[in-house]
Amino acid sequence: MLATIGAQLANPKLRPIVIVGDGAFQMTGMEISTIARFGLNPIIIVLNNKGYGTERPMLDGPFNDILPWNYSQVPRVLNHGKGFVIETEDQLEESLSHAIGIYSNECCILDVRLESHDGSPALHRLTEVLGRKV
Repeated sequence: MLATIGAQLANPKLRPIVIVGDGAFQMTGMEISTIARFGLNPIIIVLNNKGYGTERPMLDGPFNDILPWNYSQVPRVLNHGKGFVIETEDQLEESLSHAIGIYSNECCILDVRLESHDGSPALHRLTEVLGRKV
């Protein structure tokens, strides 16, 4: 989130697109208050898999689960921006289209709901290697 703020303050013509996991957002996402304060307009895509998806394949347990937040409601709380809940590819396409078009001057948060063990093949390969016991 801090990189987004710095990039947009350095060049206001830029509109950063942020891709962040829900666990990471809960650690750094309150910087969105600074985004609202300065009237910035990034598109923030929260990959919401209900916890620490990178950690689960290495050592699964309830410690990887996090308190569920309504990420799409954060702009409403701050009185700045627009939030979207996304559960399908069509909703993602439509929400991105609205974020780029109708809401181009506002911060947008896209709460992309994923299965808890959803991940890319690259992530699965990486965590398989990292999770091996030495």
